Amino acid sequence: MGSTTPTSKLTNGDPTIEPAKKHPAIPLFSRPKSALERDDWTVDLPSTEHVSFFRATDWSASLLGPLESWSLALRLQTFTLFADSRSSCIYWGPDKVAIYNEHFAVLAGGAHPYLMGKTFKQGFPELWGDIKDKFDLAEMTGVSEDVMEIPLFTERNGFVEETYFTGLFIPIRDMDGRVGGHYNSTHEVTKQIIAERRSSMFKRLTIPSHLHEGTLSEYVIPFLESNPRDVTMALLYEVDEETSNDCQVFLRGSIGVPVGHEIAVEKANLNSSKGLIPLLREAKSGILTLPVDQTFDGVEWRGFNEPSKHFSILSLSCVGRLFGFLVVGANPRRAVDDDHQQFMRDLAIKISNVAASIVTTEESRLRAERLEKELTDRERQIRFMATNASVGMQQLSVEGDTIWANEQYYQLTGHPRPEEAQYKFSFLDVFHEEDIDKARDSWSRLIGGEPNVSIELRLKRVFVPLSGDPEPACLLALSFPYIEDGKVHSIMTCTTDVSQLKWAESIEARKAADAREAKRQQEEFIDIVSHEMRNPLSAIFQCADMIQLSLAECETKTSPDELFSALQSNADAAATILMCANHQKRIVDDVLTLSKLEYMMLSVSPRPVQPATLVERALRMFDADIKSHDIQVTIDAEPSLEENNVDWVLCDPSRVAQIFINLLTNAIKFTRTEPDRQINIRYGATPSHPRNMFPDNICWAPSQKKLDDLTDGPEWGDGELLYLSLSVTDTGVGMTSEEIKKLFNRFKQASSRTSIKYGGSGLGLFISQKLTEKQGGEIGVSSTGKGSTFVFYVKARRTVPENPSIASQIYRTTKVRSTSISSRSQANRVDLNKIHVLLVEDNLVNQKVLCKQLRNAGCIVHIANHGVEALEFIRETPLWYQQQPECKQLDIILMDWEMPIMDGLTCSREIRALQEAGKIMRHVEILAITANARQEQIQNALDSGIVRFRMGT
Repeated sequence: MGSTTPTSKLTNGDPTIEPAKKHPAIPLFSRPKSALERDDWTVDLPSTEHVSFFRATDWSASLLGPLESWSLALRLQTFTLFADSRSSCIYWGPDKVAIYNEHFAVLAGGAHPYLMGKTFKQGFPELWGDIKDKFDLAEMTGVSEDVMEIPLFTERNGFVEETYFTGLFIPIRDMDGRVGGHYNSTHEVTKQIIAERRSSMFKRLTIPSHLHEGTLSEYVIPFLESNPRDVTMALLYEVDEETSNDCQVFLRGSIGVPVGHEIAVEKANLNSSKGLIPLLREAKSGILTLPVDQTFDGVEWRGFNEPSKHFSILSLSCVGRLFGFLVVGANPRRAVDDDHQQFMRDLAIKISNVAASIVTTEESRLRAERLEKELTDRERQIRFMATNASVGMQQLSVEGDTIWANEQYYQLTGHPRPEEAQYKFSFLDVFHEEDIDKARDSWSRLIGGEPNVSIELRLKRVFVPLSGDPEPACLLALSFPYIEDGKVHSIMTCTTDVSQLKWAESIEARKAADAREAKRQQEEFIDIVSHEMRNPLSAIFQCADMIQLSLAECETKTSPDELFSALQSNADAAATILMCANHQKRIVDDVLTLSKLEYMMLSVSPRPVQPATLVERALRMFDADIKSHDIQVTIDAEPSLEENNVDWVLCDPSRVAQIFINLLTNAIKFTRTEPDRQINIRYGATPSHPRNMFPDNICWAPSQKKLDDLTDGPEWGDGELLYLSLSVTDTGVGMTSEEIKKLFNRFKQASSRTSIKYGGSGLGLFISQKLTEKQGGEIGVSSTGKGSTFVFYVKARRTVPENPSIASQIYRTTKVRSTSISSRSQANRVDLNKIHVLLVEDNLVNQKVLCKQLRNAGCIVHIANHGVEALEFIRETPLWYQQQPECKQLDIILMDWEMPIMDGLTCSREIRALQEAGKIMRHVEILAITANARQEQIQNALDSGIVRFRMGT
């Protein structure tokens, strides 16, 4: 803005170059404003509907402010954006506010038109965590950051579509030279990604060759399962070729279709009308694609866990020969277009080739058997047939020289070809060292005149199985002498590679052994559980019988001491019943937990907790047991808690407590019979290296899978990652190293004496290991023959006491309570010495037990057998707006969940609706008494108007 005119940079100081002509300066106050400098600078933008939408956006309500306030740099970038033919978007300012062109609007899918003027985080909240670092790095380095093949589910073409995009974020400058925003250019790579996924799928399907034991289903079903998004369900049918006049189809495999489903016909004539059979008949000449209808209800769709919109039926045929049919569910988030049809054609060709190969291989095997039976023919005939055989064939002289061998023999054995050096008995060099003596013995038998010798021999060549470690290849050799004039002239040998067959046999043998062992363990487990359930049940029967007979005995007793003794005996019997019932409950809980683990139904729900509180609450459950056996328990907090300033952590307290309770139960069980009865509990937390918190001699349970970081879920927040650790040391009987190895197996205990002397199902430690793995941790043990130390750690996060989900429940409960209190008059206050309770319960035994407990506590109890009777009772109380002359009092409702006619949740909702409508004049508390205590069930009860929740009958 100064008066001195700078020298033109074009001259570079060279006097030979004429400087640029100077134009007379125009004073700022008289110079006309350019289009970018005018207030309505957007008039020069392209005249399109999208630009009109851009101008109509209420920018004054956005973080960028009104259009006339935008900086010159942002205006320039906006002009560039709307001139760009690529799908592009500008994210401006520290909050990354979006401005995008019409091409980007198509890619934005459901985010358009909301995205215009909103921040990236608002428009794409699910991507913000991944993309934020891209913004930061591009702004820090000044260089663009690439985003490769990011998956998005875009709502377009009338449905939510699976899409993938690649783009880059270019930092762009503001007028002050600093990075003011990012220019994002994106293009779609969906077709390439899906094509690669399908290509990778096809590479997994191997076409069988040589001798095999696999069926078509064993090859095809795992291949289809490898791509759940493009194959959401499948049915594989084979055709019986031998009955061409009465063609039969057989279901050989399925994916996602339950057994017995109406579309999964096990066996049918191709001319029948069962299930999908008519459609198979229609698809006989090619591929048939149809929309999914109600006949597919009940199918367990894979991929996106949503029903497919279409399915295809593929005819599996090759060279005019029909092998079967394949029914395939289509990707519900991709259009059924030319790409889909090509995928179906490729799928049909690939599987048809596998079917043809299996048939061809089987036919080749049969042909080889026929050749082996004809090897007694003349040498010319043998060579002619052997040259064209699919098995290895060799002719040896009686001196051990190779006279002739076909190519297949050299391929199978790895023996040097004829052009390489060969010598007498060189054919023995191909065999494994341990099998050479066996080969020599068979040679001696053949030379001695034995008509034929069949033998399996291992090779030095290595066979690489589909799974497991490489092992020596194996040949099945059938040898016999070629005899003329009663004299052996040569030895003929046919060899077949049976490596895969032997590997499969060993696999099946191991599976059978594992199955027998699993059956044995299961039977042993059932015996143990039956024993552990029946023993306390017998004690319950005896104690209950003793209590029942005590009334008649008390009638004959007169002195207070005798009556007190009878009461003391009844109290002891009741305590025994409670102990036996708790024992049975622990076993049932173990079995239920195991069932949830087996079927992947056990979830981890994080909640804020203090480690000390968690330990103390769990320990409090064992107060009576500890005192009765005079066990000294000490609790020590690790220095790591103070060193790392750990107070509140986010974890699943119930799952952690379940592991701790299992360990503490064992410690008490194995310590209570010892002369020295001590248990030490230590707990701590560290942000890293959890194993370093424990002694070096800990034997860690072998993990069955890689430990996942479950704390990455959104419900875990963003607190610092911690490892919560806990150990239980006892002075019990201890274990040997061999016993420790058995500890964490299902249905296993350290030794047989453990079950006999101490009882138990053998599930506790197995479940504890699975629970620690589920929570990203490990469990281990050490024992030196006297006493044991069990340790474990789980993943957690640092947090504060308040948790939004808990706070919301407290708010709802507090709100209901405050409404209840404010609506009550002084006259309606509850007399705590005489509470009127309505018990809504359909089970007569539960009614009897609860009524007795409540009346013993001084309550006045009324009974309703279901929700309808409960509503009728409320109409007879002062709560009802039309009061009866003689009213029944009501202070609180105890509500069962599962009942006939009207269940507890329905009744609770009806009570709250009547209260809202003014039919019920004041609030009444409802307590749910139920065993349904999963988090979603608790939430369902709260939403129904139940403000308290109690584990019940």
